[in-house]
Amino acid sequence: MSALSPIASRVVGKAVKEDWLDFVFSHVDPMMTVSRVMARVVTIHNETADIKRFVFKPNKHWRGFEAGQFVSFKVMIDGSYRERCYSLVSAPTEQVIEIAVKRQPNGKVSNWLHDELKVGDVLELGDVGGEFVLPARLPTKLLLIAGGSGITPVYSLVVEALKRQPNLDIAVMYYANTDKDLAFANELVELAVKYPSLKLTYALAETGVSGRFSEQQLASAYADYSERLTYLCGPQGLMNAVSQVWQEKGISQQLVKEMFGFAVANPEGAVKEVEITLRRSQQVLSNTKASLLESAEAAGARPVYGCRIGMCKTCSCTKVSGVVRDLITGAIDDQPNTQIRICVTEPLSPVTLDI
Repeated sequence: MSALSPIASRVVGKAVKEDWLDFVFSHVDPMMTVSRVMARVVTIHNETADIKRFVFKPNKHWRGFEAGQFVSFKVMIDGSYRERCYSLVSAPTEQVIEIAVKRQPNGKVSNWLHDELKVGDVLELGDVGGEFVLPARLPTKLLLIAGGSGITPVYSLVVEALKRQPNLDIAVMYYANTDKDLAFANELVELAVKYPSLKLTYALAETGVSGRFSEQQLASAYADYSERLTYLCGPQGLMNAVSQVWQEKGISQQLVKEMFGFAVANPEGAVKEVEITLRRSQQVLSNTKASLLESAEAAGARPVYGCRIGMCKTCSCTKVSGVVRDLITGAIDDQPNTQIRICVTEPLSPVTLDI
């Protein structure tokens, strides 16, 4: 038994505190919960030198996802929970879910997953989210540009698009450092053999200029790139370069982006030293870091957070007052009582948060 039925969950949830019940159930089977989504590790294998693929079997509370979306994972490290978002690789119709995690040099969660997670372990899943999904009606042509581990959601979109329309004209441009860093390379080649309408182009940094993005380089591979609905995911440098070309061409509306990390919108790069008030915890601190979340943590506060890149919205809270800037969009918010994501927001004036 891996999870309570929906009816039983509602009944016992009303009668007894859910956290207490989950604690009791965990001693029998950690997959058995009142409503929380848990997932057991089924397989783990190395994809590249720094990317591992993890396959999980979720319990009955899992409600599925769309190709291209991500899900947050909650892990306990050094006595505290940390949450990170990872794009889903598996097809939405499969009974298991799969993610591919790149080891980050200073990434606590990615390193923990690579070094500590074992087959049979159980993790809690958070929300599924993301707008990096295919339209209900597919266009006649698609272009998907990926850099490094940005291939993860892109691969998912390729599989889904070909499943929906096997003869769809799809072009993939994949940037990596070397051929050994190409994730899902075998699967992509197999898809290209099975579906002749899928075209693959690899650009490797080790080859020099030919491996770096430019309009000329892209046009040499796909001359009709401006006619294609384009999906883009990768390092910030690649994201910026592609976005600039699409903007100059006046076709930004044809570009769908998924970001790993965020761009700081403050061109000066200077931290504005202002006062931050955490109303509920009755704490007053100074802004010393790039984001409200980092400044709060530097002062000893412990706001809840998830992905830390503005995707999962776990850190969203009410800004009671003050002027802030969104580090992703650059948008200024000077209105009272608005919802902000403190992991990707910087203060421009004294700010009061309902934390």
